[in-house]
Amino acid sequence: MNETPKQLFDSINALFENVSLKELKTINLELSKKYKKQKHNFFSSDKERLSYIASRMPATTKAIEYSLNEIKNITPKISIKSVLDLGSGSGATLWALLSIFTSENGKLKTDFPRTFLVEKDEKMIFYAKELLKNVKGISKKVTFGKNDILRVKNYDFDLLMLSYVANELKNFQIDKIIKRWVFSKSKVIVFIEPGTKYGFKNIKYIRDFLIKKGCNLIAPCPNTLKCPMPKNDWCHFYVRVKRSKIHKYLKGGTLGYEDEKFSYVIATKEKVKYPKARILRFVKKTKQDISFTLCKDGKVLNEKVSRKGKKRDKIIEKLNWGDVFDV
Repeated sequence: MNETPKQLFDSINALFENVSLKELKTINLELSKKYKKQKHNFFSSDKERLSYIASRMPATTKAIEYSLNEIKNITPKISIKSVLDLGSGSGATLWALLSIFTSENGKLKTDFPRTFLVEKDEKMIFYAKELLKNVKGISKKVTFGKNDILRVKNYDFDLLMLSYVANELKNFQIDKIIKRWVFSKSKVIVFIEPGTKYGFKNIKYIRDFLIKKGCNLIAPCPNTLKCPMPKNDWCHFYVRVKRSKIHKYLKGGTLGYEDEKFSYVIATKEKVKYPKARILRFVKKTKQDISFTLCKDGKVLNEKVSRKGKKRDKIIEKLNWGDVFDV
């Protein structure tokens, strides 16, 4: 829904009415350095929290929205009526759900899933609630819980979401979460991490453990074969995110948008009809043909498709990085 990003930006902007943006910009630069060094897993002040919300929340929301659409597109028969979001932060998953389950007239759809958000940082819960103040009808659908995610034992929700959380966990803790999910009534589990070598390393570990536990993959992998990515490369995708004035200022950007790169894996205990391949990079086009870098049959392959005389041309012309290649 087109209005949701604007509503999110307006809600974020309302938090900054009496805050020094100059000071937040300095804090944001420090946070960015910590994230790049993988040394940040908690907030030491309200200003750090606000800086994170302004600079990161629109991008994380878009990445989560992308993953939710993959579930809908690849496994349309899986009905998501309830969501458990572990490590919910400022509520990005909820805003991603709003983008999908809000009608054109701005009202929540009747099938908006019952959502339980778990976060150990009480102030982040406060800000998540503040951001939702002007979203009509949402309070009846959402419950917040202050808790360490490893202490949550009830996973009986259709969808379990863990976005930008795995980097704060040890492998044995990730294993514990996955094992608990496997034995629950939950249908789908989603992990999203930054689209970096380190982020993909976590996702690859998670993918392998999910397969070991007998799960099927919804996305991005077109099969459960051994991941073919070379050691010095990493599987990641992107979403284009509109920037607000505050967002632009804090990040020192000049463009009206930024590209959020992320790695992710979505698994289910139900059957999946796997596509032929997934596009791993930007598509290259010439007058004669279109070149694709694909994950296909357990390999990373480069394939060219002629642009002449094919009935499927219209479909192929629209394909890009991240799309299923199933033509």
